[in-house]
Amino acid sequence: MKEVKEPKTPVEISVNAPHDKGYKKSLSKPGEFLHFLRKYVKADWAMDLKESDLSLCDKEMLERDYEGKEADLIYRVNMSEGKEIFIFILQELQSYVDHTMIFRILVYVVNTLVKYFLDVDKKERERADFRLPAMVPIVFYNGSERWSAVTDLKSYQNNGTIFGNHILNLEYYLVNLADIGEEYILSTNTVLDNIMYCDKSRKKLELAGAIRTAYGRVQELGLQEREEFRNWVKYILLSVCGNKEAVVEEILNWAGNGEDDMAFKYNIIKAFEEEREEGKAEGKAEGKAEGKAEDIIDLLEEFGDVSEKLREKLYAQKNLDILKKWVKLAARSQTIEEFEDVISEDIYE
Repeated sequence: MKEVKEPKTPVEISVNAPHDKGYKKSLSKPGEFLHFLRKYVKADWAMDLKESDLSLCDKEMLERDYEGKEADLIYRVNMSEGKEIFIFILQELQSYVDHTMIFRILVYVVNTLVKYFLDVDKKERERADFRLPAMVPIVFYNGSERWSAVTDLKSYQNNGTIFGNHILNLEYYLVNLADIGEEYILSTNTVLDNIMYCDKSRKKLELAGAIRTAYGRVQELGLQEREEFRNWVKYILLSVCGNKEAVVEEILNWAGNGEDDMAFKYNIIKAFEEEREEGKAEGKAEGKAEGKAEDIIDLLEEFGDVSEKLREKLYAQKNLDILKKWVKLAARSQTIEEFEDVISEDIYE
């Protein structure tokens, strides 16, 4: 009998944000992944699994979907009676919702099972008791926008629900960070728990407090886990502190030495001070620009309705010098069309 090869299946991580690395590293450990299945996926079938039942599939097994994207991780799992399944996870660590997710998953599953089927000896796969491995998809989403994509294939097809079981269907597990309470996350203490806890804090000073809390918790973990979490925090702080290595090291030293919260928060605040002031200045400038755009619209409305397209152009312009020029043009113009013709010659910045 020809040896059955492991399927070539989806797996990737697109590291667009620093925290992506932390999630992938943690979930790449069978013990942490099993913890994720039990606590956050809440999969009953995972309760009897042991860490030794899970093995992470290597990069060579991974393929891309129709858009060239890959899944983030795939595990081969030995179930009872020697039956195997494959669990793959897709991390949506962006602010937007991917409404094609269910189709991407369908492509992964079909491609994987076709390759698995073809890798099995023809005589073996034609046996009456031959079965394909189950493919279990999980989507982990940490964006701020509500997840509104359909979670099953039947709902992605026109009139799919009226055909009952006579239509192709599959469904993925959705783990939405926004729906998980902080108390529930903190009820256990792993690197993954602490990363998820900190990741819920999107405002900078909230993040500071979350990091401080998590640092106190990770002291109870092993040296390797503490270092893993510290590296993740360092990536995060570098991204929000403008890659100021010295400032980040100072913050990390405060946290690592267990100094009092006031001292730790002071150092975090100091690191974010410039960013906060820049944000205020940008906010004031945006407010002035918006006011000028409204002045132009008020002048133009004397000639009729201002189109949505023109409104968008006006509000999109942030250069105050250009907007001041446009106010004068609007006051001199005889029609909205005349105004549009003149500003079309300007370079939008």
